[in-house]
Amino acid sequence: MLSRRSARRLIGGEGLESACELSAELNSEGKRVTLGLLGEDVASEKAARAIAGEERRALEEIEARGLDAALSVKLSALGLAVDEELCFELLLALVAAADEKGSAVLIDMERSNATDATLRLYRRLRERGLDNVGLALQARLCRTLDDIRDLAELSPRVSICKGSYEEGAQEVAPAAKVHERFLRAVSRSADSASLVGISTHDRDLIVESRRLLSLAGHEREGYEFQTLLGVDPELEIELLEAGEPLRVYVPYGEDWYPYVSRRTARIGER
Repeated sequence: MLSRRSARRLIGGEGLESACELSAELNSEGKRVTLGLLGEDVASEKAARAIAGEERRALEEIEARGLDAALSVKLSALGLAVDEELCFELLLALVAAADEKGSAVLIDMERSNATDATLRLYRRLRERGLDNVGLALQARLCRTLDDIRDLAELSPRVSICKGSYEEGAQEVAPAAKVHERFLRAVSRSADSASLVGISTHDRDLIVESRRLLSLAGHEREGYEFQTLLGVDPELEIELLEAGEPLRVYVPYGEDWYPYVSRRTARIGER
């Protein structure tokens, strides 16, 4: 059974104040931050609007404190399963507010049954001229390489990760193939994306991804390495000492159990 004590190193606290204080500390160490309010799979419009309100408050705090931070959102927390139009309304408001404040939003990619809707909403944002929005893509999903190809025309901001959700065998590549698919996703994204996030703690993947980005002509302003709070602090030091751009995901909130349980289940995979 997970406890708050065991979860503490992986989350930025249960409130926005503590998460922002930690973010300021990370910024002082040369680390960018992505703030993410924990919570997913809401079942009502009221709950979705409440989470959107808290995320709007996070954007205001990022601006007020002058943090080098973006906002991560989960569409299931914004009511995707309740009503897709509701979800888009709330998402659009957040991305537009972030744009006004000179900040950015990353749409997290969740279970594969939400992928089509997630991509639809992302395209709708881009059609409205909003390009301060990025998209996480899971290398272990069989469809991801095709999704990267289909998004190429938009020159998207993407974050490549392995993926941590439980999925049916028909949806994901065999474990032995995930390393290869991760690098293929990086290579394909390097040819089309305006910003490539390398979200992994696997040192071999980091080294090879850096090589692929260099071959594609990406300078350091065109990519960043992305780590999860508390997973591998030594890696963060190594990346900073090498002069690499680094962003740390700082999740916070009371609904920490689903996130921490996924992280601890896969922490050995990095």
